[in-house]
Amino acid sequence: MKEVIESLNGRWASIEDRAVFRITGPDRVRYLNGQVTNDVSKDLTQQAVAACLCTIKGKVEALVWISATEDELILDGELSQREDLLHRLDRYLIADDCEIIDETGRLKLVHHFDEGQLGVSSRRMGLKGKDLWLPSEEMPCAFKSASRISTSEYRLASVIAKVPRLGYEIDGNRFPAELGLDRWAVDFHKGCYLGQEIVSRIESVGRVKKSLRLLKSEKPVESGENIKNSLGEHGKATGPFELFEPGSWVGLGLFKHDPNQCKPIDYKALTFEIVKKS
Repeated sequence: MKEVIESLNGRWASIEDRAVFRITGPDRVRYLNGQVTNDVSKDLTQQAVAACLCTIKGKVEALVWISATEDELILDGELSQREDLLHRLDRYLIADDCEIIDETGRLKLVHHFDEGQLGVSSRRMGLKGKDLWLPSEEMPCAFKSASRISTSEYRLASVIAKVPRLGYEIDGNRFPAELGLDRWAVDFHKGCYLGQEIVSRIESVGRVKKSLRLLKSEKPVESGENIKNSLGEHGKATGPFELFEPGSWVGLGLFKHDPNQCKPIDYKALTFEIVKKS
């Protein structure tokens, strides 16, 4: 599986299904730090970080990415959450001196794996790449069309990297640790944010009820299918399976966590069997 991620080196993708917001004003960092799980006070002019927007009970409502220029923050999330994200961000903007500007459709994202090109460091697809924001009408002329990552390749790489998606893995009922987001979208040393107390408590206990696993199958499996993986864990397939190679599909599943089982190695997919209801 790792070879799929590594095959992205030197290539690029135009990621168009993103809701994009600029956050300006002198209080922008303090304000956003009180909303998301990662640390926005870092130098985000050189890197983009993933972060969760959680409920007060610490459950993930959205996965977003945040970068910065000298005088603004740029936050993007799934396009289908555009209105929800704007409502969530605006709801807690009370006394802070900052402004949220919806740039969806006016800015577009090029994510690439070319060290010689502009952009800020980002690991959106499980491999160190770069995010480059451009005006929507501007073409990324520095990138060759032959090296463009197709939509299907992008979806496959995202599944292999176990990036959770809205409506599948992200449903408002899961903690960051259950989706593996505690490893790369949460900073446990930053200050308070909505849901922080519970997210930190789960980290200190070191135990979750569910775990997100990478799966492989000879044919695609329907979302919600009851399955049992090769570790003996019971759970459900969460989202669409993607074609890995002829006769081989990969997808994600959420399983009841067995604390006696070691965590699977990154990029190693588990086999499974469908469990019929009695």
